Amino acid sequence: MILNFSSYAQAIKRAIPKSTNKEVTNLLIGFIIKDENVLNKNGEPYSLNSNTIFQWWHQNEDIPSGIKTAAASPAISSEAIDYFESNIIPKISPQKELDLYHEMRSIIEADTEISGDTRNDFLTLHENNNLTEFLVEVFLYAIQKDNKKTGQVKQNPKANEAVNIEENLANLQKLIQKFKKPDAQTPPKNFDKKEMTYVSELLAAYADDNGKKVIRKEDIVEHPKYGENFQRHRKDYYAAETIRQSARDILLDTEKDEFSILTEETYDGIIDVHEDDYNNGYKRLKSVMKHVTTIQLNKSILNSFPGWISTSEKKGVCHILVNDGKIKWVNQDE
Repeated sequence: MILNFSSYAQAIKRAIPKSTNKEVTNLLIGFIIKDENVLNKNGEPYSLNSNTIFQWWHQNEDIPSGIKTAAASPAISSEAIDYFESNIIPKISPQKELDLYHEMRSIIEADTEISGDTRNDFLTLHENNNLTEFLVEVFLYAIQKDNKKTGQVKQNPKANEAVNIEENLANLQKLIQKFKKPDAQTPPKNFDKKEMTYVSELLAAYADDNGKKVIRKEDIVEHPKYGENFQRHRKDYYAAETIRQSARDILLDTEKDEFSILTEETYDGIIDVHEDDYNNGYKRLKSVMKHVTTIQLNKSILNSFPGWISTSEKKGVCHILVNDGKIKWVNQDE
C-alpha cells in the first residue's frame, strides 16, 4: 500500500457515512484550489469534474503540479488545521474514527517509500493523540506523492461511467429527499362539492349490496355495516387529493401532468379487474381496491418521492377515477 492522494481519500470516504468520491475530493482539494492564484497550465482555475476525479481515485493521473505547489505553501499549511477542524473532522463518524486512524497508520507503516524520520513524525502525532494534526500532516504529504501507478495506461473516459452513476444516484437521492411527503388532508365533517360523484357511487355500491334502492349520505357514517368502510374511503380520497394538489404546487409547469400519468397508469392496472362480472357493486369495489394495492406504478415521477404513493393514495386515485367518470361501481346491466 502506497500513501498518496487516492489511498488517503479512500480512507476518508470510508469514515464519512454516505459520502461520494466527488464530495470527498471537494472536501480535500477544494480549500486549496479556491485561491484565485491557484491556476492550471492554461491559466484557469482547476475544475473538479467527474472524469478528473475518476482518474485521481483510480490512480490513472497524478495530482497537477499547480495543486501540489499550492499545498506545499505556508499559506495552505497554516490554514489546513483550522480547515480540517471545521470542515472534515465533524463529518467523520464517531464509530469510524478509530478505524480511520488505524487505517492511516497501517498505510504509513506499509509504505516503504516514506523515510524513517517522516514515518516517525507521523506516528508520534498519532500516539500523542494529536489526531487533527496527524490527518493534516499526512494529507499534505500524501498529495505530494506520485498518485499515478507505475506503467498505468490512462483509461478511456468511458471508464468513469460507474463513478458518474454513483454521483448521479447520490445527487438524485438528495434531491428526492427534499420532497417530504405532505400531510394528508383530513376529510371535513361536511361533504365537499367535489366529493359528490365518488360518494354517490359508494352509496350506490352499498345499496346494491344491501338490496335497497338508496342509502342516504346523511346516514352512511353511522351505518353498522358500511360506516367504517365509507370513512376509510374518504380518507383514501383525501390522501390522493393531497398528492394531486402538492404535485401541482411543487412541480414545474412542464411536469404538471404527473398526477394524470399516475391516474392513467392506475386505470390501466385495474380496468380488467373492474370489468369482471360481480353480483353487486360493493363486491366490485372491494375487488378493485384489493387489486390496486398490488399493482406496480412506475411511470410518474411522483412514485419516486419517498412514501408519496402508498396503499391509501392508490385507493384514493380510484375514487378520483370515479370522479372523472372513468369507472363506476354499479353496473346497471348486472
